[in-house]
Amino acid sequence: MLYQRIRCFLEVAACLSFSTAARNLYISQQAVTRQIAALEEELGVRLFYRTTRRVELTPAGSILRDDFTQINRQIAGSIRRARELDASGKELLRVGFLSALSRKDIILPVTEHLKQQYPQMELDIQLMDFVALRNGLLDSKLDLCLTTSNDWRLWPGVQATVLQKKQFQVVFSTRHPLSERETICLEDLAEFTQLILPGDNLLEGVEQWGRKIPFRRAVRCPDIATLMVHLELGEGFALLTKVIEGHDAPNLCYWDVPFPEAHAEIVCICREGEREEIRNMIQKIRQQEIVKI
Repeated sequence: MLYQRIRCFLEVAACLSFSTAARNLYISQQAVTRQIAALEEELGVRLFYRTTRRVELTPAGSILRDDFTQINRQIAGSIRRARELDASGKELLRVGFLSALSRKDIILPVTEHLKQQYPQMELDIQLMDFVALRNGLLDSKLDLCLTTSNDWRLWPGVQATVLQKKQFQVVFSTRHPLSERETICLEDLAEFTQLILPGDNLLEGVEQWGRKIPFRRAVRCPDIATLMVHLELGEGFALLTKVIEGHDAPNLCYWDVPFPEAHAEIVCICREGEREEIRNMIQKIRQQEIVKI
C-alpha cells in the first residue's frame, strides 16, 4: 500500500538509518529496504544515497520528504477524526470559513453557537482561502461556508444569506505619514503606496469603486496575513473592512471610503436543495446576530 511505503520512507528520512527506522516501525530491516525499493520503483526516482557508513536523501528525496510529511499529517488527521466520529455516533457537519475572517468576532462566535445548538453533530471546521472555499462547497465537501468573497453571486447552485454589510475603509498604521494629518481627503492618498490583494481575493464591489482611489504605486501581497504585516509596519495603506483577522490592532487607523457603495457583505452559503436543518442553522446565525462585528 502506498501509504505504508510513504510512512516507511518518512521514518528513514527522519533518522537517516534503515536499521533505526526498522526498530521504530517494529519491522525488520529487510522489510524497510523492500518498502523503499518498491516506492522508488513506483515513483521512478531514487530517494536515498546509501553506503555502508551513511544514508543521505537525494535531491528528489528531500523534496518528497517535505511534501509527504504534509500529506501524512493530513491522512493521519483524517483517520483520527473518522475513528472519533464513528465512535461517537454523531453526524458530521462540515463548516468552511474564509481564513482571513476575524477569529474573535466571526469564526469563534459562529463555531460556539453551532456546538451549543447542535450537540448531536460533530463539527469539522476548515479555514480556507476564497478559491478552496468555493470549490469545497460546490464539490459537496462542505455543508455550509461563511465568507466575504466578491464572486459568490456567480457560484452555481447555491443559496446565500447576507449576515451583515460592512463599510470599506482606508486603513493605515500609526507609523504611516497619514496618521500625522489632522484631516484626510481622497487626493492625499495619491502620495502613497496602496497594498492590494490578488484579483481572486478582492472583496465585493472593489472592482467598481476601487478605481476611484488614487495612489502612487500598488504593491500586491499574496494574502491578507502578509498584507496586514506590511500595513502595520507603515509601508502603505489598504482598502479593508473590519471583518478580517487583526482589524483591531491598536496601531491601525481607519478612514471611511467616501463612496456609499463601498461595502462588503458577510455571507453564509449552502448548496441549493440542502437539507432543511442546514438552512435553519444559517437563519439562526442571522437572526440571533451571532457575528459580533
